[in-house]
Amino acid sequence: MLLTFDIGNTNIVIGLFDDDKLIKKWRLPSSTKKSADDYAVDLIELFLTDKIDCLKISGCIIGSVVPVLIGLINEAVKKFLPEEITKKILILGEDKTHLPIEIKIKNKNEVGHDRLINSIAGFKKFGGNLIIVDFGTATTFDVVGEGGEYLGGVIAPGINLSLKALHDATAQLPRISVKQQKNVIGTTTIEAMNSGVYFGYISLIEGMIERIEKELNHKTTHIITGGLAEIFKDALTNSVKHHEPDLTLEGLRIIHEENSKPSLRA
Repeated sequence: MLLTFDIGNTNIVIGLFDDDKLIKKWRLPSSTKKSADDYAVDLIELFLTDKIDCLKISGCIIGSVVPVLIGLINEAVKKFLPEEITKKILILGEDKTHLPIEIKIKNKNEVGHDRLINSIAGFKKFGGNLIIVDFGTATTFDVVGEGGEYLGGVIAPGINLSLKALHDATAQLPRISVKQQKNVIGTTTIEAMNSGVYFGYISLIEGMIERIEKELNHKTTHIITGGLAEIFKDALTNSVKHHEPDLTLEGLRIIHEENSKPSLRA
């Protein structure tokens, strides 16, 4: 079994694969205040609750946009997996870990690993000419070319960041969580706030896809992923055909598989 870690600014999403099938998925809050021991306890508790035999884990890969958490998770895993497995842990960003994607932007080191992982997985599943929208701490748009090359993208404030800003920067607006809504015109403050975020982000996504395709001068396949994509998938059916909630975990599995090939291990 393969253990995968997608470390984001808000959550750590953990996936367990049996061959190419995702059999378990968990979430832990991302916290730099926890120790490696704390994370090890969290992970062991998850395994015990779901009756997972960690001795059957044969590989591990870590992708992160929070550098300090890479070391903590790496050390945590070393506390319960045997040495023959932990010495082969793949960490995205290390020279020994190959990413099977051509990066066509000005500074290749600027692009987040999560965006490359999604692009690799999207190309593997749907081929080229993609726009991938990830509803994370930031809302990102990643553009993948015909041959799977990473062409660049767009970064917008994330939904929860926008909601937090509305609450923190005003005296009377409450903290809310976004949800689906039918009416655009809010009849309460909470409805008005939810409408602004819900329909505002729908318009953002549809508008950005239109502008990106106009710049590319051709149509693309559209994918949404990330924690809040579930809320928007029905409203975006006219512009987005594919909702892939586990795209990043799938990408980590693909990268691990590519790096396990004899030609790359040599």
